[in-house]
Amino acid sequence: MFENLVWQKDRMLMDGLVFRLQHDIGDEWELGGECFIFFKNQALVNQYEAFFASQPNFRPQNIFELGLWDGGSLAFWFECFQPRKHVGIDLQQKEDSEYFRRYISSRGLSARLKTYWETNQADAPKLRSIVNREFDGPLDLVIDDASHFYQPTKSSFECLFPLLRPGGLYLIEDWAWEHWKEFNSLNDPMAKEESLTKLVVELLEATGTSSSLITSLTTYQGFTVIERGEADLTGQEDFKLEHHIWRRPRPEKSDAIRKFVRNLRLAAK
Repeated sequence: MFENLVWQKDRMLMDGLVFRLQHDIGDEWELGGECFIFFKNQALVNQYEAFFASQPNFRPQNIFELGLWDGGSLAFWFECFQPRKHVGIDLQQKEDSEYFRRYISSRGLSARLKTYWETNQADAPKLRSIVNREFDGPLDLVIDDASHFYQPTKSSFECLFPLLRPGGLYLIEDWAWEHWKEFNSLNDPMAKEESLTKLVVELLEATGTSSSLITSLTTYQGFTVIERGEADLTGQEDFKLEHHIWRRPRPEKSDAIRKFVRNLRLAAK
């Protein structure tokens, strides 16, 4: 999948396509609009390469992607997997770039690669309607590179995970941003946002509760991958992750501890 990538100082080349690396933008933006803007770096792509090398038989045909940025991610994954259908959504009030439109037109992909802008990942009815309209079967792969915040990401998961086939993969990118130094300042715009660490812990709990829901959970620094189990989730539009987590009840305080606490309170009066 990744053998045709050519990495240069500020760009990645792939099968005649140019991906300018957002992390390395400088004053020398000489290509103008003749490229995709790619919000991934080589270290992250190397992690993907390591993961998918462990999945040699995984060939997704129906892919749903959340978070498009410039459309470069959509083109990247499409070229990697060559699926039957790949659909992406994004909250931004944008439209496909001219470079993206030429990519679609020149390769005859208008029926296989679709974008939906101004679409909120937390809008479950809208997501379900897009899946029903665009795909002729269950999803094989979901890639969430959208808000990176806990509540909308969890909402998307609870909507789309039941629509995955057993053995399908649900990928959440940049789950660990809370732990990265560049986001540790209290003045950072994301400082008040709830991160994805909590969701990954909940997914770990669900994995421990039942392998029929989640077969495996694989975590890298840049992303985490949830493998769908065999559980029958047909028609579960009210699917909630917490309903699939069992936690050991906390033991009651012993009589000795209760007596000790009571005596402390009496002494404080």
